[in-house]
Amino acid sequence: MALKNLWEQERSQRLQITAERRQQVNQWKQLTQQELQLQADLLHQELSSFVTSLDKNRKLQQQQFQQEILERQLEILQIKTDVSQRQQEYRQQRSAKAQALFQNLQNFRSILHNSVWGDYSPEQPVPPTPAKEEKSVVTVPKWSISRSAIKATGFRPSANTMTKKVPALNADTAKSKVQQYIQQAEGATLIEIEEVIGLSRVQTIDILRSLIKQGLLEQRDRQYFIRQQAISRQT
Repeated sequence: MALKNLWEQERSQRLQITAERRQQVNQWKQLTQQELQLQADLLHQELSSFVTSLDKNRKLQQQQFQQEILERQLEILQIKTDVSQRQQEYRQQRSAKAQALFQNLQNFRSILHNSVWGDYSPEQPVPPTPAKEEKSVVTVPKWSISRSAIKATGFRPSANTMTKKVPALNADTAKSKVQQYIQQAEGATLIEIEEVIGLSRVQTIDILRSLIKQGLLEQRDRQYFIRQQAISRQT
């Protein structure tokens, strides 16, 4: 009986200890669950706050980005406007330069035309050559008054020079006559040489160019003169 009572006492003690341990475990479990729940609530709050802050930052960055896009678009529009204005100014300047260049070219052509052809104007109508020889009126050339110093035996145009066709001259003969006339007249214009010698405009220009290249003539103020070096050579 004593052994049985002892065993029951030990058994009751073990049950009591087990019950206490279960109670402790339950308490610890409850505390742990409470602590976990508290940490979960804190984590949820922090996560909600972080998501809210992130969303605000995202919206703010999106607004800033849209604002930057608008500013860039305005800058691009301003650049396009400036480029268009500069292109228009460049076109106007180029057009003005082209007009000035064209005007200078016309002036140069006019000066060159006057220096080569003298007072002759290509727009003046040239009278046609009569098919039959008609009676001509004796006229005094315009340059005969200014060339009064020419000797009577020199190359003075006759009355029929303007109406009659002069026979074709040899190139050397024509050059010699042109040179001799300019020397006796102490200078002559293209029209005077053409009328006196009886050459065409093209022939007269070719002869004068050839004599200038040979160093026998020089041109000053639409007139042609014998070079001093050529005169000294002949003497």
